[in-house]
Amino acid sequence: MKESYAILDLGTSKITVMIGSRGANNSICIDGIGICDYAGFTDGEWLPPDKLGAAVEQAVATAESSARLKINKLYIGVPGDFLLCKVNDVMMSLGKKRRVLDRDVDALHSQGNEYFDDPEWSVVNIQPIYYVLDDERKLIAPVGLTSTRLGGSISYILARKSFISLIDAAVAGAGIAETEYVSSPLAEVLFLFDDYKRDNCVMLADIGALGTTLAIARGDGICRQYYFSWGGDRITAALCEALDIEPEVASALKRKVVLTLSPDYIPPRDDPGGIIQTEYTVVVDNEPIEFDVAEVNAAVKAEIQTLGRYIEKAFKLCDYDYPDFTALSVTGGGLDIRGACGYLSDCIGRDVELLKPRLPLLDKPRLSSALGLMDMVLSSGSPYSGVAGKFRRLFGKRR
Repeated sequence: MKESYAILDLGTSKITVMIGSRGANNSICIDGIGICDYAGFTDGEWLPPDKLGAAVEQAVATAESSARLKINKLYIGVPGDFLLCKVNDVMMSLGKKRRVLDRDVDALHSQGNEYFDDPEWSVVNIQPIYYVLDDERKLIAPVGLTSTRLGGSISYILARKSFISLIDAAVAGAGIAETEYVSSPLAEVLFLFDDYKRDNCVMLADIGALGTTLAIARGDGICRQYYFSWGGDRITAALCEALDIEPEVASALKRKVVLTLSPDYIPPRDDPGGIIQTEYTVVVDNEPIEFDVAEVNAAVKAEIQTLGRYIEKAFKLCDYDYPDFTALSVTGGGLDIRGACGYLSDCIGRDVELLKPRLPLLDKPRLSSALGLMDMVLSSGSPYSGVAGKFRRLFGKRR
């Protein structure tokens, strides 16, 4: 009998509760899903906090109803706005030349964990960027190899304890007593990139409605992480201001935007069928409204330039030595505009690619976070539990 697990994903505009199980060929089977719009959060503040519990309860109830089962334990993804990433270089002696065991890896992680008694932060994930043995090779799978010592660069992801307390209370209101917290950005990185790409360094920007999390990762761990309050709603607001229109009209208009359109383009004489588009048309109350392509695109591009400046600032602040040729991958629902990745690439002088789940019918960038959490839970579920057990199952995939 298949075993189902439930996750809760907190986006900046939607709460998603997903119940799933592992299918054939390591696929993900979605048994039930509940999505609830809510005001979200930005800069670590909930908008407003008193509505959070009702939104969580609604998402949980909808997921339970669609799956026809009761959720007993909920795995909760912590968004980047409530996370802290620390990387420690750790080394320990094995006493003599012998094979590295699982318990040695656990001991190494414990030795580097300086945060177990922190009053504000709680460790939710411990992951390796790489390990080293006495021959100084960097590797990701040391168990079973022979060495006199074991070291590594270990990533510790910490969540705000105030966040955990708030969400625990909201989940308890939905009748769920057991919870476990994991890093949403880490789950996305492990889900969206294969082992080879991660071993060479990856960059992932999850762009939501109100905020963006930028993660730089290598191996199985996140090296550096940044959050800034730029999301897709900034584009909607810019269109409202530039064109003096209502948010509902701006949202519909944003879905029409194609940044590669050039209204001044003149088709060659030998192409009489060439099309020049100078207006976007949005239907409001059964009435078509036309907007100038050049004006609309200029407003959208100005906001993407702002996003580019945030990303460039993060790169300048980053003290991790990542390869210059590393492309920036973009996911999430905040930059779902045709031509946006190409324009962002021009803004930051780096290749930008849209990344989405490689699952039939679920290949939507806005689902990357929820599906990443589900994949992590399904890969690290029973018989192990807790942070160390979670690591062993993920680590086991790399052998």
